[in-house]
Amino acid sequence: MVMYTSLSDIGLVRNENQDDLAVVEHEGALLAVVCDGIGGSNGGSVASKMVTDLLCKSFLSQSRFNDLSEIRYWFKSTISKINEKTFRASLENIKYHGMGTTLICVVLFKGKAVGFNIGDSRLYSIKDHKMTCLSHDQTYVYEMYLRDEITFEETATHPKRNILMNAVGIDSKIEFETIYINEPWDHFLLCSDGLHGYVADPLIEAVFVNGSLVSRRDALLKHALEAGGYDNISMILIEGDKE
Repeated sequence: MVMYTSLSDIGLVRNENQDDLAVVEHEGALLAVVCDGIGGSNGGSVASKMVTDLLCKSFLSQSRFNDLSEIRYWFKSTISKINEKTFRASLENIKYHGMGTTLICVVLFKGKAVGFNIGDSRLYSIKDHKMTCLSHDQTYVYEMYLRDEITFEETATHPKRNILMNAVGIDSKIEFETIYINEPWDHFLLCSDGLHGYVADPLIEAVFVNGSLVSRRDALLKHALEAGGYDNISMILIEGDKE
């Protein structure tokens, strides 16, 4: 039996929580999604909630999936429509101009998993206490790293590390990363950059050495707040079937 827990915290500095998240189950499949909104006024929170709600609504309306390729087809079709709706809303209301959101999600189905990434929220897998980041940040500094202009270590502290190259709702077209997960896993962690942007990966990894899902979740929040709590902090922890 797959178990999960989630948390979204405003942090210690921001006046509003612009993150949103959800976990839903339907027809033998599970969808977990974290969105981190961007945009002035309350546009970021509007975008993250809109995208989360629409994605979950579409997922819950689907017939039973047969394989991972059907799940990818569903996501591609659905996120295109959601992006168009979010982008149109940003144009029609001046308060929401420039709003958008990152999106990281994973779908579990028949013991298999596939993830989808837009922006810089992350999907990690943990196996035998070893953590691997499965997603790739769609940011300006990550593209600099791919061009060998900076080292991977420098991406974590570069002054332009928060510049996104992709997000839902900021353009009429959307691209996304598909993450086929072929390696065994004990846990998944989906999180916004309010966690991974301030808490180093080795410290996140150490949390998964022992404890319950809830105690691990609370420990990760504690680390993020102790690091300053400069951003909203959202996460979903998933534990695989141990049988």
